[in-house]
Amino acid sequence: MSSSSQSLQFTDSESHERAPIKKVNIGNEPEIGQIQQQIEYSSKGMAQNQKNSLTAKEYYDQQIKNTETHRRISRLYYLRNFQNWVKAVLINEYSTSLKQNFTDKRNLLNVFEMGCGKGGDMYKWSKAGTGLWFGIDISSESLKEAERRHKTQKEDKKKQIQKIYLMETKADSDSTLFRSRLPQDIYFDFVSMQFMANLLFSSEQAVENMFENMTCRLTNQGIVLMTITDSNVLVKKMREFTTKDIEGNYVYSRNQYFSIKFESLQFSKNKPFGQQYYFYLEDSVGFKEDNQIKYVPEYLIELQAFEQKAKEYNLEIIENLNFIDFFEKYKQKHSDLLKIMVKPPSDEWKMPMDQWEIAHLYRVVVLRHLKGQAQPKIRRHPHLTELPDSVLELENE
Repeated sequence: MSSSSQSLQFTDSESHERAPIKKVNIGNEPEIGQIQQQIEYSSKGMAQNQKNSLTAKEYYDQQIKNTETHRRISRLYYLRNFQNWVKAVLINEYSTSLKQNFTDKRNLLNVFEMGCGKGGDMYKWSKAGTGLWFGIDISSESLKEAERRHKTQKEDKKKQIQKIYLMETKADSDSTLFRSRLPQDIYFDFVSMQFMANLLFSSEQAVENMFENMTCRLTNQGIVLMTITDSNVLVKKMREFTTKDIEGNYVYSRNQYFSIKFESLQFSKNKPFGQQYYFYLEDSVGFKEDNQIKYVPEYLIELQAFEQKAKEYNLEIIENLNFIDFFEKYKQKHSDLLKIMVKPPSDEWKMPMDQWEIAHLYRVVVLRHLKGQAQPKIRRHPHLTELPDSVLELENE
């Protein structure tokens, strides 16, 4: 694991010096003080929070409808471009590395994208030399938009991916396993899960299902690319800068673009799963209605528990960096891509401070699959003749 990785742990609490909100911390985040009391929820607070929150499926379905009727330029332009740069660098770095091991250099990649949304990363994978791309999502509206985008995409952006499949999956991650739903003769070189794992840490069973779904068709030495929320940073912000609302919730609202809400800042040492909070990020997570924030419930990703569960599924963490550290590591090597994708306002690349703060909420995690057993010969971008009813094949003429 990278020396820059850190874990959210639960020990005795400690105080931190109050830092100015506009400071951009490029280095590692200090270890977070920890609390051993059990999480306690008041019934009144839970009821109010449920009223003012959305399920992930409700939100993402609604987001597509809002996008169609209220198209506008996002105020988080640089942040969105920066996040896309992070994903593009990940795909570029690890696809190049993995393809070096191909016996036949003409082979193209098989990619499984969990939480593919509107298919926004499909072009990034096309540029990386992908022959088969299989995307799943809980939002039927997002998948419809992915299909629409593909049909209207310029020819040069879709010509390389030979086979594209979409599948809707249930929002109930505790009971959804993909092994039996995926076509039998597909195996993948890559699994990609971007900004989604924080929705799946609701229980130990849900996390186990997440890793089972990642690895059930992942090749030996296959790679998992993830972008996740950084629980170290989230909890540190809540402990340093939180205020209480009228329901007694702890709220972080010092940044005009996002808000975090916890019902308690007390965590169980022996309960790393199901630690819920509520999140809002302008144009991305939740929305405002009549000047009231509609949050989306998410879950802290306790990094030690994450790593332990990954090991149980023969996954080895090979990179684990906060977005700011990831930027520092790759900004010189991929500086041309940075200028093309992020379109910074100057050569010095100074993103607005409040958008840097949002970038600091996330981290990159890359895992390698050490299967340790024989696997079927991988078919490259196979033509699937017997597709389950839930799978849609997109034409790529």
